Amino acid sequence: MSPPIVPDFHERIARGRFALGSWVTFLDPSSAEVMAGSGFDFLIADGEHGAIGSSDLLAILIATRAAGVPVLARVGANEPIRIMQALDLGAAGVVVPQIRTADDVRRAVDWCRYPPVGMRGVAPRRASEYGRHTSDYLATANATVTCCIQIETAEALTDVEKLLAVPGIDALLIGPNDLAASIGRLGQPGDPKVEAAIGRVLECARAAGVPAGVWTASPQSARTRRDQGFAFATVGTDYGFMLAAAEATIQAVRGDA
Repeated sequence: MSPPIVPDFHERIARGRFALGSWVTFLDPSSAEVMAGSGFDFLIADGEHGAIGSSDLLAILIATRAAGVPVLARVGANEPIRIMQALDLGAAGVVVPQIRTADDVRRAVDWCRYPPVGMRGVAPRRASEYGRHTSDYLATANATVTCCIQIETAEALTDVEKLLAVPGIDALLIGPNDLAASIGRLGQPGDPKVEAAIGRVLECARAAGVPAGVWTASPQSARTRRDQGFAFATVGTDYGFMLAAAEATIQAVRGDA
């Protein structure tokens, strides 16, 4: 039996085992296929800072299916068409950036859920195996599609308890770089003020029962976040891994010559 078109990210983080993911930014599906076969628990396709559009996302989802790795789509904006297209193509869920208010959260949740819970339009296409399993998908999608909000602004930090009180949030992802910029520490994600903010968000997420994830810059940082109690984290990017390997190889051959 072939892997499901839409792997369940919920199930990965519900096990209580730390989930490690990474970012896909290249448009070539071969790159995503390599990343999916490398052992990550999940991947995030970047449609906000990356160039990934709907057709690129479709190719990435097809390429990663054999590995059974959930792919979340970070949409470019909190807009119905972006969220619904990503889900209909078979993304395991969406990461919605630049969340600032409870209304922003409600908007994201609404477009991830079918009526009567939300307002998602009914046309799951690839997500339903092109109509082969429409009834099954419609019966389970509200419970299995991941709505992950991104906490990365001073406004979100101020009202984080109100944001997490909105029903329907499945996870949150902290973006340390944007959070640092938003609180006056541009380019300083390791600043103590930023670290304190990250700790506060994690504490609030625990209290609300919402699995919290975080972007990390290194394996050591990912291990630290795991030990802090984060449910999941991302480390690295496709281009970052290629860059590091290329430069390390050149250095290994040339040395100081």
